[in-house]
Amino acid sequence: MTSSDWEQDRQDEKTHSRPCEKRDFTDALHASWMIQERVSALGFDWPDIGGVFDKVAEELQEIRDAHDSGDNDHARRELGDLLFAAVNLARFLDVHPGEALAAANDRFERRFALLETELERGGIRMEACTIEELDAVWNRVKQQLRDMEKGP
Repeated sequence: MTSSDWEQDRQDEKTHSRPCEKRDFTDALHASWMIQERVSALGFDWPDIGGVFDKVAEELQEIRDAHDSGDNDHARRELGDLLFAAVNLARFLDVHPGEALAAANDRFERRFALLETELERGGIRMEACTIEELDAVWNRVKQQLRDMEKGP
């Protein structure tokens, strides 16, 4: 990496990280929800959830296509479109996307803690595991949590 490449990377970091420090992305989720509620009230909406599922799949494919073509700027814009479509899906499922994301964060944290505990019990360092090994443990702890949630 040349020094000019390094300088460009530092500038890119500043450009990309500064908005993250100043913006509350929970507000962005809520704003997206409110925009979609407003336009839905005006009749600009899918007749049923099927159209929303199709839109989410379409946006995901557009991200993949942009990424595969090497156009990461386009992929990032499409990611925003995917998030917007996911908020609409949340609206159709009658759950605020912020609540759904918070619940997903909590589930992830519980699962990851169990994964760490299971590895420690086996005397295994996470860094020494392949992604396939970690995925197998992840699936076990995910099932353990599901079983605990179901109860006896």
